[in-house]
Amino acid sequence: MFKRKIIGVLLACITLIALIQNGPTFFENRKLDRYLTDDGFDAYTYDQFDESNFALFTNEDETLLGLAEMSGDGYGTATVETLEAAPFDYIELEHEDTYYWGVRLNNNPQKVASLRIIKERGQEQHVLNRPEEDAFSNYHILKLYNVPQEDWTIQTLDQNDQVIDSIKL
Repeated sequence: MFKRKIIGVLLACITLIALIQNGPTFFENRKLDRYLTDDGFDAYTYDQFDESNFALFTNEDETLLGLAEMSGDGYGTATVETLEAAPFDYIELEHEDTYYWGVRLNNNPQKVASLRIIKERGQEQHVLNRPEEDAFSNYHILKLYNVPQEDWTIQTLDQNDQVIDSIKL
């Protein structure tokens, strides 16, 4: 009986610590989820950058892809119709001088390790999955480091940096 009480107290302490550390993000994500659900959308994934929470979402038949942001200023969303044969779908959202991208991988997401953005004046690469860990996600939210100003080429790469798919924007 005494051991059960000690275990109960330890579990309560662990739960309290977890809520203190992750509580604000958890509750903000729930608020964002309610906002999306009220409009008939389902969130794929959530992320937090700076002081904002983001959700990558879709409608019931997955013909729309959207990115929502919730900050102290309120809510903001952007949506785009998805293409049936696209290797990946993407959506961008601008907040002040920063761009965020939501990406849904449609073809072989387990093989996609990173996303490369090639621009006229350079490129940037974002790690999406780690195939060697046997864990992957189809859905990602990225913070872009440079504002889009010219033509871009977006590539998905495998773990050996070989191009899997490429789309010119």
